[in-house]
Amino acid sequence: MHKLVIFDIDGTLLDTEVAVLKGLQKCLAIHHNIEVDLKDLTFAVGMAGDEVFSHFGVDDSKGISYKKWIGYIDNFRNDIHIFDGIVPTLDKLQEENVKLAIATSKTRFEYDTTVESFGLNHYFDYVVTIDDVKKPKPNPEPLLKICSIANVDVSDALFLGDTEFDIKCAHDAHVDFGLAMWGAHEECAKLCDNHFYKPWDVIDF
Repeated sequence: MHKLVIFDIDGTLLDTEVAVLKGLQKCLAIHHNIEVDLKDLTFAVGMAGDEVFSHFGVDDSKGISYKKWIGYIDNFRNDIHIFDGIVPTLDKLQEENVKLAIATSKTRFEYDTTVESFGLNHYFDYVVTIDDVKKPKPNPEPLLKICSIANVDVSDALFLGDTEFDIKCAHDAHVDFGLAMWGAHEECAKLCDNHFYKPWDVIDF
């Protein structure tokens, strides 16, 4: 078993996709007069906010639209839930004295208002958000930073995520990767070797 297991949030710990995309859809419509079907926004999952808006020709270097997007997500909080099997898996990893961490493209504020609100924050020894790095995912910096502060070699770490950005981040950090198939899109499966179909697969890996 790995000494350190690092989790992404959206699509891995929490099923947030519908709420996130509805929030983006509403933000684009209200503030930029851009109407987009929900199915055409799935590319934005796991992507940094400024890159998402850049896709629509919107310069959000100051993060104004991103903050509005995040605000709208709260309107769809009922669409967010913890994936089945996550809590018992975290309990078991803690029992085995495995260090637990989060690497996310969310801001610290978003982390505080999502993970903490679902009562999961006490499981994690280390949390690295987009506010804590110069180069977020898919750059390897978030994983390398966690391994450094946890004093764990990259060869003893496992990163669990659900997007192409997560896969590239782990690959470039030389950290083992497991694709969370319960939250990932099928096209990601061909990009990596380790497919986890339920959270407990982390224990058996």
